[in-house]
Amino acid sequence: MTAGAFSRTLAVTEVSTACDALARLTGLPKTRVKDCMAKGGVWWQRPGRKASRLRRATAEVKPGDNLEMNYDPALLALVPAEPELVFNGGRWSVWNKPAGVLSQGTRFADHCALPRLAQAALGARNELHPVHRLDREARGLILLAHDAAAAARLGEMFRQGGVHKEYMAIVRGIPDWTELTVGEPVDGKESRSVFKVLRRDPASGTTLLTARIDTGRKHQIRRHLAGLGHPVMGDPRYGRDNSCPHGLQLLAVGLNLTCPFTRTRHAWTLPPLPFPLGG
Repeated sequence: MTAGAFSRTLAVTEVSTACDALARLTGLPKTRVKDCMAKGGVWWQRPGRKASRLRRATAEVKPGDNLEMNYDPALLALVPAEPELVFNGGRWSVWNKPAGVLSQGTRFADHCALPRLAQAALGARNELHPVHRLDREARGLILLAHDAAAAARLGEMFRQGGVHKEYMAIVRGIPDWTELTVGEPVDGKESRSVFKVLRRDPASGTTLLTARIDTGRKHQIRRHLAGLGHPVMGDPRYGRDNSCPHGLQLLAVGLNLTCPFTRTRHAWTLPPLPFPLGG
């Protein structure tokens, strides 16, 4: 958390609006409370129900309710890049996620998360569901479901290998292999990545390659490549001597699937990463 950030809970003891109750609890101006609520930092739990985000400042809270406010002024001040709608399938959609946009919200906010941004862009009433994830620093194709049932169907397709993804990365160094399969476990879990070299640039000491993964472990591609001694350029977490002014050079470049509702085959491919870097 950044300076001025906090997380506080309130057991409601009297009937009030949520905004009034939180303003009393925190001492913050109501305008800041409302901003935090609108951006997903406030959670509401009623007796016998699961906690959910509360965005409506005028919502009436009663004794027995619990409010949780997660406030981070630096986070709330962020203005996210707009995602690009690639395809709208009715009950699901494909988006080109910019770097810096989260695949899903956090307890503190969701205004910089793809589902919330896509919901606003579509004018959808209900929240959208991420079916898979893409690292915050990465960009590229990602699939969202428009309802819980669609999320379940698409999620099962992922588990059964019915959704195929391809990634492109620029890495430090010149591999002495053209194609390589890595099966090193990630966080103690089975994982498998297949890398294929597309182009080498000895002048810059970098290589352009594709990646396919059979498992979706956290930062799997980045960790496997760093373990090979060829970290992704611009990766702030893994590897050394791989800084890049253009950010993380990892792109979810391809996505294809058969719609579980219409049985129509779909495939999308984004333009490749510019290579060599700076060229």
